[in-house]
Amino acid sequence: MTIHKILPYIEQRPLMYLKTKDIYLLDSFIGGYLSCQQIYDKNFNDIDFQSNFHEWLRKKFNFDLGFTWADYIFNISQNESANSVDVFFREYHLFKKENK
Repeated sequence: MTIHKILPYIEQRPLMYLKTKDIYLLDSFIGGYLSCQQIYDKNFNDIDFQSNFHEWLRKKFNFDLGFTWADYIFNISQNESANSVDVFFREYHLFKKENK
């Protein structure tokens, strides 16, 4: 199962996968999932997700280098007074739409 197939499940029921709706917990989940997938899936094709999403966010919001995509999402959510996981999924859907 690719990261793109599991994220809709997390979006529907985030507290089933994360202790709290926190972007850094989601980042850890995604990182662990991708690491496990890379080790056990011979058809691993999600390797570019984090770097592509990171670069897309950085350019879209004109962020400096040296921060993670989770840091970018956290900053956006703080500026909007919104939940960081909700902001992630909003931006993730836009990212997917633009990169089909």
